[in-house]
Amino acid sequence: MLSDRRARILQFVVREYIDSATPVGSGTIAHKYGLKASPATIRNEMVCLEEEGYLAQPHTSAGRIPSDRGYRYYVESLMEEEELSDELKRTIRHQFYQVGPAFEAWAELAAAILARSVENLALVTAPHPARARLRRLELVKTGDVLALLIVVLQEGHACEETLALDRSLSQDELTRTTQRLTWLLAGLAAGEMQQQTLELSPFEGKVTQAIIRLLQVEDESSYEPAYLDGLRNVLSQPEFSRPQTMLDFLDVLGERSLPRLIPFHWAVPGDVTVIIGAENPQDAMRQCSVVVARYGRPAGMMGALGVLGPTRLPYPRATSMVRYMGSLLDELVSLYYA
Repeated sequence: MLSDRRARILQFVVREYIDSATPVGSGTIAHKYGLKASPATIRNEMVCLEEEGYLAQPHTSAGRIPSDRGYRYYVESLMEEEELSDELKRTIRHQFYQVGPAFEAWAELAAAILARSVENLALVTAPHPARARLRRLELVKTGDVLALLIVVLQEGHACEETLALDRSLSQDELTRTTQRLTWLLAGLAAGEMQQQTLELSPFEGKVTQAIIRLLQVEDESSYEPAYLDGLRNVLSQPEFSRPQTMLDFLDVLGERSLPRLIPFHWAVPGDVTVIIGAENPQDAMRQCSVVVARYGRPAGMMGALGVLGPTRLPYPRATSMVRYMGSLLDELVSLYYA
């Protein structure tokens, strides 16, 4: 734990740096925030904060900026979430209720509101089943020893895989296998299938393993596609002024891999998770911070939303907006898709 004075100095440095994007000097803290300490005393405290890893000095003659550790301490111990006005909440709520029960429209609208409010990049996924579940399957003979497995999920989406057969099977044999496995496995998720104790023929076991693989792939990609808004906001930040940094970030977007890079699964339903700089598991994201939440019902429809920007993210505003939007989307999912 930091002393009260060092904690306040760190809090002021974070606030000032988020607003100005320039290193913060002791004189600024002394004159702007009314600390009862001289600039020299504040400078000594800032040196101690730097030695303890909470601040960094980009240049010898410059002021200091928060480190990832400094931002983490700020978020967990010093930050007060911004209070959203009742008028803003009513306006946002009215926009969503005008849209009605439309998954994609919710995600698109939420991304636009978040991006505009936090002035960074927003990503929102439409609600989807928390776990992919089998509705039915089909096996279609495509060659002498080849069959196409088509797996239809409960929400209607289909995925497929070509299976190599150990011997030639007729379409009638494939159809009988289809009917039996549909009867045994319909309504189950991948994990539930793995826990089942069933008496299956070798071919039925092979088909079941293929179904499990397809469901697992669906689970892993469940946060795609995401609706993105606010790219211009991010690229206008000073952190992206270097051409190479901008190009690297655009490469991530160009590969349409950004939803996979954001650890939405870290978020606990009903709460907000803040991931700062090097805490991100992917190298491409370690210059960024992400504020994420999941919404919906763990046993039903689930989605995710988040705000992404440089580590100099307006955390109080981002956290309060993501929290409110998540609770509103929770409400909509319960209302229309309980």
